[in-house]
Amino acid sequence: MSSDVLERRYRMLLRAYPAGYRRERADELIDTLIGDEPTTRRWPSAREAVSLLRGGLRVYGGSAAARPTAVLFWQGIHLGALAVLALGVLIGLDDIVEAFRYGGLSDPVTVLRNQGVHEVVLIAALVALVAGRARTAAVLAVAGAVVPSLISPYLFLNGLPQWWAPVVATPLIVLGLRRPADVPPAPRANAVLVTAGILALHLIPAGGLRMVDAVPRIVAAAMVIAGVAAFLWVATADQRLLIAVVPTLLLGTVHQLDNAGLTEELLRRPDALPSLAVAVLMAVGAIVSTRLRQRTRA
Repeated sequence: MSSDVLERRYRMLLRAYPAGYRRERADELIDTLIGDEPTTRRWPSAREAVSLLRGGLRVYGGSAAARPTAVLFWQGIHLGALAVLALGVLIGLDDIVEAFRYGGLSDPVTVLRNQGVHEVVLIAALVALVAGRARTAAVLAVAGAVVPSLISPYLFLNGLPQWWAPVVATPLIVLGLRRPADVPPAPRANAVLVTAGILALHLIPAGGLRMVDAVPRIVAAAMVIAGVAAFLWVATADQRLLIAVVPTLLLGTVHQLDNAGLTEELLRRPDALPSLAVAVLMAVGAIVSTRLRQRTRA
């Protein structure tokens, strides 16, 4: 009876793996984990649970694929385009709320002209990319930069990060159209989760580190450390995140460079040039290490 309970709990942990992988190898993994000897254990150990969760992340990252480097690169590019569009949408929504809060209710037409048209087109590009309509997403991303700028130059003239979002995302979407046929697309649900994780990284309240009072600054520092550590724990297993996060940091960097380092937007967090450089090095390191492991395995 206890072995049945233990097996059921192992299978719950195995849901961290893609469905196809579970169908092929779940029974083999269960046999390895439980073994042939009778056991009275009813719970997996903490080490086993962590290993299984990280194993699932690695499989999603392409470790079990025939060409893991190709999966890492091409899916990472796709996830990066998704993340930067999603971040642009989030910043745009924040900007619209702020605009209405500070006088926009008296002139809503101006707010909708300056920010609303861009937001609608950007959301449409994001939805198209999530739905797998990459060509449509590319056209909408170009339109997201050009059309609102023709209607109203507000976003362009102020160099706001939501304007830069489609500019950064478009080449990634276009490059993704050349994805090799033997590299599968990122599973849709997994892509949404990865995007949410990257957005969460950008929502860490790093601005609290600038507070004068010691207690709020310590709390903010603890949240930053915990958030970055959690992200890196996931990203070192599913290394596609190390590639996908780079465009979002580039978005913050071009905004800062265009605005003399002033960041009153949602991107008031680790998005300056040093963070971008570190992220690029980590992404390159992920690709090189995966390629070396692939050669060793071959």
